[in-house]
Amino acid sequence: MTESTAAQRASKQADKDAIRPFQANFPETELTELRRRINATKWPERETVTDASQGVQLATSQALARYWGTDYDWRKCEARLNALPNFIIPRSMG
Repeated sequence: MTESTAAQRASKQADKDAIRPFQANFPETELTELRRRINATKWPERETVTDASQGVQLATSQALARYWGTDYDWRKCEARLNALPNFIIPRSMG
């Protein structure tokens, strides 16, 4: 191995070991697919009790899914995430 090749490998390893900034950037195609999957949810039958003793009630889950699938502003969420300092750390540090 030449000095040049060794230096390049060392530089690449140093880049992998460096803490570096991260920005969330969700592709629109992925958000469209997420919305499609949310809106295509197959729901179970309604619960057999009128209280929450069997867990979150179907109507509540459906209302939340409708919100995520149609009204939630994913880009606003992305902007809020990017307003904070985000970093990728190497596995050896995590």
